[in-house]
Amino acid sequence: MVVLRHPARTVRIADALRAGGMTPYALPLTDTELPTDTDAVARALAALGQGAYGWLVVTSANAVQALALLPGADGAPLAALVRRGGARVAAVGTATARALAEAGVAVDLMPGEASSAGLLTAFPSGAGAVLLPQADLAPDDLRAGLAAAGRTVHRVEAYRTVAYPASPTRRVPGIEEDGPRPPVLSLDDLLDLASGGVRPAVVFTAPSTVRQFRDRLDAGPLSFRSVAIGRTTAGALRSEGWAPAATAAEPTPQGIARAAADALAQDDASLLHVAPSNGDQP
Repeated sequence: MVVLRHPARTVRIADALRAGGMTPYALPLTDTELPTDTDAVARALAALGQGAYGWLVVTSANAVQALALLPGADGAPLAALVRRGGARVAAVGTATARALAEAGVAVDLMPGEASSAGLLTAFPSGAGAVLLPQADLAPDDLRAGLAAAGRTVHRVEAYRTVAYPASPTRRVPGIEEDGPRPPVLSLDDLLDLASGGVRPAVVFTAPSTVRQFRDRLDAGPLSFRSVAIGRTTAGALRSEGWAPAATAAEPTPQGIARAAADALAQDDASLLHVAPSNGDQP
């Protein structure tokens, strides 16, 4: 079972996969960096501390880490800016809420479904300004949904998704999990295994990993089963013609492990066959 994520952020998923009788590996394809120009997010943080926003909406732990690297103009950390400005805080899911709590930020709203759709359903009605710090590649559905509900939304690029590894001077470290990390594979390692008859299941952890996997799979043919961490990633897979063998019902280690087990239990009809010449399925 190959998880397309940095090994330091794959510990809990690997534990859940092992508990289900699977052998996990990490294959990092993407990394995160601060924006080349951080002025826009710095101005937004200053405005947050001045009370310009009624809500701060955070959709990933990476965004929390990025904001921690960009304190307010007076050096105030994110927690102090939130308290000073009086904004309420929404987190899209448990991992993001945990990262906010570790940064000293109290979470006022977390939806039952950890997705943009879940957050839109749970978000209170009314007007007012919302600060939405996200990755450059994040879908626009949350901003658009909040705006359609009458909110004034300021979406700002907090970090960028780049090919692994990121620049050491701009890298956003991400949340590192305690415990033994799974062994790391490269794409060449994966293709070597495939040449020996291994047909792996690959866990795609974000739409960006779908694009990176497609763009960098150029050294040999591969047959694999795809597992999506959620519906947005499943949509990205389908856009490549890669129908997911399974999609996690929830983006938790246990949810991913259940989806992985479902994928591995399927017959060869669920296999995707990718050739390096054009990246298309035959």
